[in-house]
Amino acid sequence: MSSRDLYRQLHKLFTLHDFEVAKGKLELFPNPGDKSLGQGLRLPLQPGFAWLNEHNQQVREERDEISPSEAILQFVSDIECSVNPYQHFHKMRAFIERTEATKAEIIVQANSKLPRSEVVPFRPEIAPKGGEEAQKSVKKIFYKLPPGINCESYLRGRHYYEYGLSAPGQRADAVFAIGHYLFYGDPERMIQPRGYGFEDERKWLIEEILKAKHHGMSKDITSGRAEAQKHIERATHWQPPHRRGKEAQKYEPVVPISWVKNNANRASTAQKKIIAAVADFKEAGTPFSTRDIILKCGVSSRTLDKYPELWKPAMEELRSGRLETALHEYNAVEGAASQESKPPSSVEAKVMPPGRLAARRILYELKMRDQRENRKKVNDGRWSEKAASDKWHDRVDVLLQKDQPESSASELLRLISLLAQELLIAPSEEDCVWLSGYISSLKEKALAQGQPIQLNLYAMQRFA
Repeated sequence: MSSRDLYRQLHKLFTLHDFEVAKGKLELFPNPGDKSLGQGLRLPLQPGFAWLNEHNQQVREERDEISPSEAILQFVSDIECSVNPYQHFHKMRAFIERTEATKAEIIVQANSKLPRSEVVPFRPEIAPKGGEEAQKSVKKIFYKLPPGINCESYLRGRHYYEYGLSAPGQRADAVFAIGHYLFYGDPERMIQPRGYGFEDERKWLIEEILKAKHHGMSKDITSGRAEAQKHIERATHWQPPHRRGKEAQKYEPVVPISWVKNNANRASTAQKKIIAAVADFKEAGTPFSTRDIILKCGVSSRTLDKYPELWKPAMEELRSGRLETALHEYNAVEGAASQESKPPSSVEAKVMPPGRLAARRILYELKMRDQRENRKKVNDGRWSEKAASDKWHDRVDVLLQKDQPESSASELLRLISLLAQELLIAPSEEDCVWLSGYISSLKEKALAQGQPIQLNLYAMQRFA
């Protein structure tokens, strides 16, 4: 796949989540660069190299603590075992597009001058708390101050959420501030608010954040004492006086009864169609596949998968040979074949020798293996052709950058000579025609400067 596209998607992913990608601070590889050779990748396993724990990003093992051979084996194992399938890249790109669209929509709605519908509160709104600078920072996040928010506590909770504890004696403040931060959420970082009714979720999040980012600054968390957990539970289940005695209820969507009845009727109709189609196949004694029954009864494959008990037994019963259901017959040997592998009569000469089904199965598997290998060779050839084409385009792009308006005639001749060499190995006819036209324009430019062309382009003309 294109390393440039991968780099752009990763850069956009980190930028959307407030990471600063900069040289010497946070670097992404492969780094193809922009109209350049990009940044070089530091060689692995050098002094200071370490493996990180993928769950909490803490150092798992230092390179200096193991021998060079063990380090190389572990590095090669990581390369082989940590490969991401190609479809994961598509999932990441879709996630980035959704995140980018959501963030853009929030900004548009916040900057919109259209009148907004306001909910009339039953009780006066609680005024936000905090200094002027803190209120400005929070307003930049929400584009307005949420009622009852403590701006300074919210910003401290945001800091603890990202960096964790940095000094002893911060656990109590961190529990309160992170709880306040999670209560209101963070639109900039796509963190959903977890207000009343989400006490258990907030408790679990605070515990996990402090476990991962306490940095040894809390003795209670380091030793796993129950006092820290009780403190978190008390903080997350605290409620203001006006809400005490009320049971928090989460929103649950209510499905109309008409929808339920309609779905039940459709399910009943689909079951009747499947039963009728299976009955027709059984009456005719015709084996059928899932595609046959889908075409006959007119239901979708998803609906068919919901009711396997209606059609699967009949499919297995009508299937000839039972190659997929009677797996023991593949390994039938002399004197151990099933009844289906034996002739119906009692004649001594056997119509089907035992083991023939196994031989057929082996031949089928070998045939499928050859087809898979051929497909792999074809795909590898396509990828190698694409890689060669990409390298050719990269080399030509580098040469085209040397074509400047102030270039002298001698420089133009050298450029024409280099492009003529690339023309001989052009990957496609379109590239050849395009590059030939470009070389002709350079020749005209050199002639306009009064420089005679003394370049042998016989091979180029012969190739064209």
